[in-house]
Amino acid sequence: MRRSSVLSSVVLGGCLALSAVGAQQTAAAPAPAHTIVVNLIERPGPLPFGFDPQVFTAERGDTLRFVQLAATMHNVHFKVVPKGANLGAALSGPYLTTKGQAYSIVVDARFADGKYEIVCDPHEMIGMHAFLNVSGSAVMTAGK
Repeated sequence: MRRSSVLSSVVLGGCLALSAVGAQQTAAAPAPAHTIVVNLIERPGPLPFGFDPQVFTAERGDTLRFVQLAATMHNVHFKVVPKGANLGAALSGPYLTTKGQAYSIVVDARFADGKYEIVCDPHEMIGMHAFLNVSGSAVMTAGK
C-alpha cells in the first residue's frame, strides 16, 4: 500500500509539473498579428482630408493597411520616426489615386518602438497628420 501511495505522488507530482510548464508556454505564446485599417478620408469643414483613425497603436507583426476613400490622391509618408527606425523605401508610400486602392506595410524589424508621425505630402499643410505608436510584441515585452 505504501508503494502505491509513493507511486501515486510521483505520478501526480509529475503531471502537475508538466501542467505548470504547459501553462508557462501558453502564456509566452506570441499574440496573433492584426491588420489595422486606416482610411484616407475626405470630409466637410476647414480640414477636408484626414486619416481615420488619426491615432493608432501597432505591435511587431501587425499590418498597417491604408485605404483610399477620398476623391483626391493621398499618400502615406512617415515624416517623424523614433531613433533606431530604418524604414528605407517604405518611409514614403505610393500615391493612391482611386477609391478603394490600398497600401499595406508590415510593422517588422524596420520599426523601432516609439511614436511616428505620418502625413499625406500634398495635404500636410492643411492638417492631414496621423500618429502611430509602435510597441514590441507580447513576447518581446514579457522578456523586458
